[in-house]
Amino acid sequence: MSHRSPRSLWALAIAGATLCALTLPATSALASQPRVVVANAAPLPRNANVVATAITTSFDVVLHQRHQAQLTSLLASLSDPRSTNFRHFLTTAQFASRFGASTASIDTVRSYFSNYGLRVGALSKGHTLLHVSGSTRDIARALATALVTVRRANGTLAAQFTSAATLPAPLAHDVTSVAGLSTVVMPKSASMLNHSSAHATSPGVCPSAGSSSTNAPNALGGYTLNQQATLYGLNTAYTQGYNGAGQTIGVYELGPYRAADLQTYFTCYGENPKISDVAVDGGSSGPASDEATLDIEEAAGLAPGAAIEVYSAPNSSTGPLDAYQKMADDNTASIITTSWGTCESDPTGSPQAEQSIFEQMAAQGQTVVSAGGDNGSSDCSGITNNAPAVDDPSSQPYVTGVGGLSVASISPLVQSVWNDGTGSGGGAGGGGQSVLWSRPSWQNAPGITSADTMRMVPDLSVMADPGTGFIQYFGGWNSIGGTSIGSPLMSAVVAVAAQSCGQGRLGFINPTLYNMATTGFIDVTTGNNDLFGVGEYSAGPGYDMASGLGSPNPATFMNGLCPPASSASKSTFKLSTTQPVVGGAEPSLSMVLRSADGVPLTGVLVAIAATTSNGVVQIDNDHLSETPGGNAAYSITTDRNGAATVTFFASSAGPVPIKVSYQGKTIYSATLHFVNTPAASRPGAPRIATLTPLVASFRLTVAPPANRGSHPITAYQYSINNGATWVKFSAATKVVTVSKLAKGRRYKVIVRALSAVGPSAPSKASVVRTRA
Repeated sequence: MSHRSPRSLWALAIAGATLCALTLPATSALASQPRVVVANAAPLPRNANVVATAITTSFDVVLHQRHQAQLTSLLASLSDPRSTNFRHFLTTAQFASRFGASTASIDTVRSYFSNYGLRVGALSKGHTLLHVSGSTRDIARALATALVTVRRANGTLAAQFTSAATLPAPLAHDVTSVAGLSTVVMPKSASMLNHSSAHATSPGVCPSAGSSSTNAPNALGGYTLNQQATLYGLNTAYTQGYNGAGQTIGVYELGPYRAADLQTYFTCYGENPKISDVAVDGGSSGPASDEATLDIEEAAGLAPGAAIEVYSAPNSSTGPLDAYQKMADDNTASIITTSWGTCESDPTGSPQAEQSIFEQMAAQGQTVVSAGGDNGSSDCSGITNNAPAVDDPSSQPYVTGVGGLSVASISPLVQSVWNDGTGSGGGAGGGGQSVLWSRPSWQNAPGITSADTMRMVPDLSVMADPGTGFIQYFGGWNSIGGTSIGSPLMSAVVAVAAQSCGQGRLGFINPTLYNMATTGFIDVTTGNNDLFGVGEYSAGPGYDMASGLGSPNPATFMNGLCPPASSASKSTFKLSTTQPVVGGAEPSLSMVLRSADGVPLTGVLVAIAATTSNGVVQIDNDHLSETPGGNAAYSITTDRNGAATVTFFASSAGPVPIKVSYQGKTIYSATLHFVNTPAASRPGAPRIATLTPLVASFRLTVAPPANRGSHPITAYQYSINNGATWVKFSAATKVVTVSKLAKGRRYKVIVRALSAVGPSAPSKASVVRTRA
């Protein structure tokens, strides 16, 4: 996987220095209030080069979300097929309105930091983050803490707490945490290079990547896109026309990529994916990152029909957190892949800050997939110690964590937990038990017991061993490994699955993964991820913290991600008529989709098709539904009751077969027999039957016309200004009282009838004088 700073770049510049803290809060109206910790201090790495220099930096204030219990309940219901909220995702504006910080809270926090001379910047669209910047002297005063400036190995300066950051208790009620002021050890990338060598619907053959016909790693030491597609069930989907079209994969990056590398790679495979860039906080800088390159090649290569959005941020200060927030607030990516992370045991508040963002993403139906780390069961190795620890964000409750395997053969499948056994400098698939997050209610599977009380990772595993890794192009063709492979690989699988399921978004998938624990995976029972000899963890039957639920079963995994299939006997379909009139009222089809247990299938995409041998056919009056040859195709989303309605138009008489499909299968079909009718005619003029004067008003009764025309009368209208304006009243009662008129005034009244063809001629006028 990739973390928030290459593991090879952990080392800081070495120099003796004295800690120079920038402290002491200024006097303020809240100075006498008790203070509450909002971020703890992270230990400085040994030999950190601390300099006595104040700098200007930025940090994020994570605002307290309203109605947390209701949000937790909503997130659970979105993944529960039995709930009326199932897949009824929120927009960003809806999330902000229901769960974001209140206006009063935001104003209070803004005012506090502004009073310390800090610049309070933009508020996130989800109302979860407030960006603040200023000098480390002013930041230290505002947070009553000690900040030091450290010179990193690359020469840049960064700020880090050396004591807990606090806020006055009344203000702390509005703040969850403060993040971005522990920037010395940066998020790391877990891509691990092995060795190098001198818009399609699916990946073609790419000889430069080596042979795709072998069952074991090819001469370059890894597997091609074609081999990965075979291993994880994508080849079958490609043959059925599914390649991720309609999905958008957001790629989280803290380093730049080289466009020329991508061009070489995709040209070789005959692909031309749509890739766009989103710069966050100015974007990343520096030399091209192998991590960014492999992430894009893996995700776009395996889901060539999906759009790729690369969110790039600087790997410093608030850049890593701001990138996640931007992806949530834009809400354009249906799937998000992140291969950057850091040790979960971060006392500075970043995991808590991320959780608010991942909750927003889950509420919006965004699937987040994260690499599980490459230090095995000791994710903090090189930062603190080799004790068991897991990686953030893969351990987050609303993120899917992907572990790593060694795949010696794809047919027959021979795989085990990846662990090269070399300790420092080597690698193993990340996994273990969180120290921050309790075990979620959905994390239940064979192998998990009541004694397991904390969130466990990984959730599943795929290839990661550099010796049996992924063939990429980065300045040359080579094999690369690490759990960095797993996150973009799984994002592509989810994209293709979402298309095949007929879904705009699959949303948070972990409850679905654990529901198919015994049907959607190939159990991995050999190997361990104990890279440093701490005694944890070994693979075994069922779930384990070395391989998770296992690897995706190519025959069942993608279908298992789909919402429940519809039941013909439980669903209902109703046509308004089977013999509509050309030019008349358009026939409609109303449907309610339900699963076999009668639960409404809410928020699912239903495909509608219609065809005619003569003229034009449209669905829902949308000319874009027309396709060549007298055909029409349309998609509609069911509401929270599983219901949807469409109408049909045909320009000529004749049969129009219609078909309704869900998850690629026809669930209803019928034929509309459009017929011609004699020329349409308007109704004749009605007459005024009675006209009764009242105080400042009058009552009008109309008599229907003798000739009612070719279509039913739908309403009547009256006018008191000689037809300049008309006011409608009921065709059923034929009576209307006209009020709010002048007293004792004379009015000339006319009426007319309405039908689908149009209005009749006006009646003869009658005169009435209102009573005084």
